[in-house]
Amino acid sequence: MSKILIGNAEIIDGTGASPFCGWVLVEGERIRAVSPSPLQVEDAEFVDARGLTLVPGFIDAHAHSDLSLLAAPEAEGKISQGITSEISGNCGLSAFPIRTEEVRAHLQELYKIYGIPLDWNDFQSYTEVLSARKPSINAGFLCGHNTLRANILGYENVQGTPGDLEREQRLLREMLEQGALGLSSGLLYVPGKFASREEMTGLATVLRKFDRPYTTHLRSEGERLLESVEEALEVAASAGIRLHLSHLKTAQPRNWHKIDALLKRLAEARSSGLRVTADRYPYTSGQTSFSVVLPPPCDDLTDRQIQDLLRSSPEERLRLQQELMRHPRDWRAIILCTTRHPEFSHFGGRTIQEIADILKRPPEEICMDCLTEDATGAMAAFCGMSEENLDRLLREEFVCCGTDETARPVSEQLGRSHPRGFGSFPRWIRRSLRLGLPLERTIQRLTQLPATIFSLLERGEIRPGFYADLVLFSRESLIDRADFGHPHRLSEGIFSVYVNGELSFFEKRVCGHAGKILKK
Repeated sequence: MSKILIGNAEIIDGTGASPFCGWVLVEGERIRAVSPSPLQVEDAEFVDARGLTLVPGFIDAHAHSDLSLLAAPEAEGKISQGITSEISGNCGLSAFPIRTEEVRAHLQELYKIYGIPLDWNDFQSYTEVLSARKPSINAGFLCGHNTLRANILGYENVQGTPGDLEREQRLLREMLEQGALGLSSGLLYVPGKFASREEMTGLATVLRKFDRPYTTHLRSEGERLLESVEEALEVAASAGIRLHLSHLKTAQPRNWHKIDALLKRLAEARSSGLRVTADRYPYTSGQTSFSVVLPPPCDDLTDRQIQDLLRSSPEERLRLQQELMRHPRDWRAIILCTTRHPEFSHFGGRTIQEIADILKRPPEEICMDCLTEDATGAMAAFCGMSEENLDRLLREEFVCCGTDETARPVSEQLGRSHPRGFGSFPRWIRRSLRLGLPLERTIQRLTQLPATIFSLLERGEIRPGFYADLVLFSRESLIDRADFGHPHRLSEGIFSVYVNGELSFFEKRVCGHAGKILKK
């Protein structure tokens, strides 16, 4: 059994306790000893960590690596910023279960860029395929409500019968029994947006027996933010379960003032005994499908349906373009991140207005051309969040960090990431330090807190018997370098990363593939 002895490190153990200078012994996959005094161990590889800080591996509470880990298991963007575990299957979208050919075809189109055949049917068979790829990081998965619902009711705007709900419940129960970590919803997206509160409560009750969380991309993060939060709280309270709010934010300047009411309501819910947590990325620009810029009826269509509509009906395409021109967007605040459209693919990182100015064409026309060719693949960043509100959320003890991104390689062969895919955790730490927050409390919210939320046993702390997921970094040089112009730049200051006791990232290179599937 391999032994690694890390000595002379500043140790921050993930519990919120004060840092101390000490030694950690790793044997095999586990931490065997933690001591403030030097340890004498024969046959151990010694790592002198003088001048470095040793912390538990960071846990990405909100990832979307369901297919990217299969295509690029090195997960460079994640492990290079100290992430050793991540939770995917968020926002209602998971790569399982697949029980109908309609769902298989829909997901195959959605994940086309990865070139992976979706030849599994459930969580068990999906994770067998992923395990064989030997990812560099640990991966846990939620069962996505959109995928779950589509297996029963398809992608149309329909309300199910009590019998349909029972079928959904049985399928969810099966995925949980196979080890899925909880249920996620994406109530802004098709087909999740068609689900009633009663449907979500009915599914949430299934979670109670398993004591697993319900995570939700709220029905609205702007105009109806408070009402959407109230819906989520009522679902959780009615079902008697834990609630986790995904990428908590106040979208668009006209809604920034709602932060006071939002935090007050969440404080009331938590003080009443409801178990409520949230995640957030430390940026004020979000990223999602470019198609969300389109007016009705596109908000009730999948990206595949939007693409088919624009290609088959020039009249509808013209109507939508004219509607965009009548109600203009601030195209300077929308950044094209990635697209397979050959005319626009090299403009990644530029605003729609910049592209329009370069090509001397109206931005609305750029939008329609891009979506007609590639509504299923085009992604955009939307600048509309408050820096002050972000700081307030970073101060909240129940908020942890989530990148809301896929694990991508440094190359852009699998698309172009939001900078958060390469820089979220160093950025969170530096920003928290600027706010005057103690580093030990910040580390606790990046490690122990998400481990507790998702019941990741024996992870998230530097403690004897726990898995040796560890990060060594330099306080002085830790900084994120990714931006929209260069979103795949690696962060600085991460010295080494250990996953399950194996050195997996060193000198800015992935050098290990010891990741495990995190199951309940």
